[in-house]
Amino acid sequence: MSIKKSLSEEDKNYKEQEVLEYDIIVKMERGKVHLLNYILEAEDNAMNIRSFEGEYLKVIAPKDTVIDAIKLLESVKEYVDLEIIGLRPNNGTAG
Repeated sequence: MSIKKSLSEEDKNYKEQEVLEYDIIVKMERGKVHLLNYILEAEDNAMNIRSFEGEYLKVIAPKDTVIDAIKLLESVKEYVDLEIIGLRPNNGTAG
């Protein structure tokens, strides 16, 4: 699994703080997010679907489950066309 990581200036401000959550940035059709939601509801507390940022879906996962969340997202590719395009520390915002 290859995930591109990019740090914006805002992300760099949080670099020295302990990371508690990560944003997983996913490229997918907006119309399919409901299907992804139904599939992921089976895994309690692994991640939370937040919102679209432009054309990308932001999924948030606690640091303890971020690897499992990525694996779970990868495993649903046969049902939902998606691509994980980034991983970054969450800056403390839900949106």
